[in-house]
Amino acid sequence: MPISIPFLALLFVWKRGFTWYDHGVFVLYSLTFMAMLFMVSSWLSRVHDIGAVIAGLLWLAPPFHMYAQLKGAYDLGVWSALWRTLLLMMFCILAVSIFLPAIVLLGLTG
Repeated sequence: MPISIPFLALLFVWKRGFTWYDHGVFVLYSLTFMAMLFMVSSWLSRVHDIGAVIAGLLWLAPPFHMYAQLKGAYDLGVWSALWRTLLLMMFCILAVSIFLPAIVLLGLTG
């Protein structure tokens, strides 16, 4: 979460009325959705063969969720939410690429 908030804040640097707290709430909701998606897809993949297919299809949901969440939470128009969603997806990849090596390094160094 501390890695994600500054990236989200970059998307709204010139837009007034939103604070770090607002971005923190947004990130918490987004991470909660992703955790629930992971739990449901993990459960579905163990249920049956068709469950594995459905679980795979569920991973198409995050971009749509990001778009809907940005549009609703920040009261954005279609185009504004769309380009921010694309940037947010790139920021998510960057945040994960920072987070995972940091976790490995912390694990190795104790």
